Amino acid sequence: MFQPSAVSFSTSIASFAGLSAVLSSTLAYSVELCDAKITVVDDCGFIVLEGEAPLASLARISEIAASIVGSKFCNLIRPV
Repeated sequence: MFQPSAVSFSTSIASFAGLSAVLSSTLAYSVELCDAKITVVDDCGFIVLEGEAPLASLARISEIAASIVGSKFCNLIRPV
């Protein structure tokens, strides 16, 4: 009989929260994104990127996010 494991569920949430922190730090310390103001929010296991960044940086921000969290992010950053 199948029984969900609370340990594996909480571990995956903790791991995803860690990825959110890694993404936030990576974006904050990226030299090419020095003019960007980005907030990284974990919303029920989905990463939401909010804030403002130069138009030329938007593609790079998405590349960085995808390399860290895969496809589980939404880029809501406004170009300035």
